[in-house]
Amino acid sequence: MRASYSGIGQYVRCLFPAMFTCSQDIEWVAYASSSSSSQTLPVHFPSHVSVKCSKSSWGFSRREKDRTPLDIFHGTNFKAPDNRQRNTILTIHDVWLPRHPQYSKKLFGQALSSWKLGFRARHVSRVVAVSQFTSRELQEMFHLAPDRIAVIHHGASPDMFPERDHQKFQDVQARLRIPSRPFVLFVGGAEPRKNHTVVFNAFARSPRLAKSLSLVVIGEVQSRGASLTDTAGKLGIMDGICCPGYVSSEDLRLLYSHAEAFVFPSLYEGFGIPLLDAMACGAPIITGTGSALPEVAGDAALYIDPQDPEQLGMEIERLVGDRELQTQLRNKGFERVKQFTWERAAQDTLNLYRDVLG
Repeated sequence: MRASYSGIGQYVRCLFPAMFTCSQDIEWVAYASSSSSSQTLPVHFPSHVSVKCSKSSWGFSRREKDRTPLDIFHGTNFKAPDNRQRNTILTIHDVWLPRHPQYSKKLFGQALSSWKLGFRARHVSRVVAVSQFTSRELQEMFHLAPDRIAVIHHGASPDMFPERDHQKFQDVQARLRIPSRPFVLFVGGAEPRKNHTVVFNAFARSPRLAKSLSLVVIGEVQSRGASLTDTAGKLGIMDGICCPGYVSSEDLRLLYSHAEAFVFPSLYEGFGIPLLDAMACGAPIITGTGSALPEVAGDAALYIDPQDPEQLGMEIERLVGDRELQTQLRNKGFERVKQFTWERAAQDTLNLYRDVLG
């Protein structure tokens, strides 16, 4: 079951309802894929939002009542088709594939798609970057001027909050076949940039971790040529690893809330939503020093070199053995996550629309 939305799916389902609530005087049009149905759309639409099917992916437009064509089209997923709009806003969540085209699933490679993205970014009215890190990436890769980029952070998911319900967790533990001992949580699956190999190697090199803790890994078991089970098998740690695939938001919330530690040594993140989820649920965090991760986690995490499994193993041992440190990180996380709200993101996005319209 995959009830949890991807980062872009969460962006759509959280940002736009927040904007609908504070913009009753605006007529909205949502463009959805022609293959979508009302059951698969990520957003419940109020009466002042209409939905149109399109061959393109998700986008939103804002139109003052009784005026055509569209005043603004907002492409939420890297794309910005022509829908007779006067102005276009384009959200770019990261440039992972332009940076690392070897991981592209496209039959003829990533070059054309990357060129198209750069072309769009240079010709739309304004680009939304989800972090200062992504803004710097866009300036470097696509030669965008800083004043053409608006940095608007994600907000924390409304589904994520502390839930220390022992009975509910026991039910999840039994259903997902998680061993009945303390566990470390990793979210990202086999996707190469999420860097599961360094986590698995940290456990393989530390007899203490392998003996006293389980590792719960959420996400795709196989992705872009990598496999969680193959990695665990080669390292001889299959008995201590639990890989249930994707889980529901409810199950994920309970896992975050009961984890001894959340490890997220991702090699590249345009933002890093799992960090917000972990902080919102009270999971002590160990994360990497690169990309947008420090920008999101701030002082509410321990930091490691994402290429160093021995350092990660030592920090996991230190954290799970120090209740005071866990409490400090948990409390810092609760305070840090308050800075990231969808209400703030909605107001910043609406202000951007007004600025573009002049």
